[in-house]
Amino acid sequence: MSSKRRGYAGDGGEKRSRRIKHLYLVLDDWTKGYSIHKIQADSFDSDSDSDEQHSGAARHLPEPPTLRLECPVGTVPHPGMSFSALGTKIFTFMNQRCSLIYDTKTAAMTIGAHAPADMVCGFGITVVVDEMLYALSYHFDKKQHSFGVMSWGSTAPDALQHPTEGWSWKTLPPPPPTFHRRVNSYALHPDGCTIFMSTANFMTAPSKGCMGTYSFNTKDSVWRWHGEWALPFNGQAHFDRELNAWVGLHLDGYISACQVASPSCHSTTPSLQLDCQTTKEKLFCKDRKPHMGASLTYMGTSKFCLVECVKREGVEEEQDLGDHDGCVLHITIFGLKFNHKGELRITDHRSTRSFIVSSHKDHFMPVAFWM
Repeated sequence: MSSKRRGYAGDGGEKRSRRIKHLYLVLDDWTKGYSIHKIQADSFDSDSDSDEQHSGAARHLPEPPTLRLECPVGTVPHPGMSFSALGTKIFTFMNQRCSLIYDTKTAAMTIGAHAPADMVCGFGITVVVDEMLYALSYHFDKKQHSFGVMSWGSTAPDALQHPTEGWSWKTLPPPPPTFHRRVNSYALHPDGCTIFMSTANFMTAPSKGCMGTYSFNTKDSVWRWHGEWALPFNGQAHFDRELNAWVGLHLDGYISACQVASPSCHSTTPSLQLDCQTTKEKLFCKDRKPHMGASLTYMGTSKFCLVECVKREGVEEEQDLGDHDGCVLHITIFGLKFNHKGELRITDHRSTRSFIVSSHKDHFMPVAFWM
């Protein structure tokens, strides 16, 4: 066995500290703001919980959560908050306020850069590229986007001419004038510098001129138009090297994988859509109760975590949740593969846990970070 496989650095012979990753679940489960819960993914496979897994019983998340964040009130018109992850840090962005940074490795909370004045937190997308966080937020009233990037680096020098370091925002070239609709699906190209974004999903059958796909090259700061077609996903898609495909959520409750588009491609012909495979098995939206949304988290090597939220109505236990809407949160960890026929399949190794939670923000969808 090589020294690398034993977990040792080849040159110095020092043992590497291998950090165990967890799921960090962000919820709007209390009246004053948001909570971050830490979940051990390995517990989903424990034998002691097998009866619960097969029966579909839901339980409450352990209290207290890892962190609670109170939503600001006051002069800000909309107390929106957005959450993103970079490395071991979870960033919380608030309209017209400084960001909060929680380091999951050190359990330390710090204050970050002030959110840009034109950033609308809670309504947009964020993508991590090369240790920098790109944020595209949407203004519903103006029907336009603001675009910026947050990175770590030197800031203004102090009185002794020693440069200080910290997080700061930089305004980027605005999207093209025709880019006036909210982004429905997006994905980072495996080249590590091109972000693809679609302004409508073709599965919703939009009218002509209502959809299109653009990309932004982070190295050259250049936008590119790719035609009147859309990525076949709802929300963020993730590139998986084993499948050599983007993987994301299908609107009807399935998981889809499609070929990666070329950064130089251009097509206005609908028949030239990307080659796409969809699982035959429906993985979410199975519940007959109102579906509130779903998000997908990539855990590496064709392994994913699905977070689905459904409304609870007329359930006796809902009284424990207070005066707001009760929900059931289904968290499913699963794998994907192509079978010998080239069909996309969910692997047999799949586990699900359900939790009783509450929801207070209509626009917020619970999300998990793997870190």
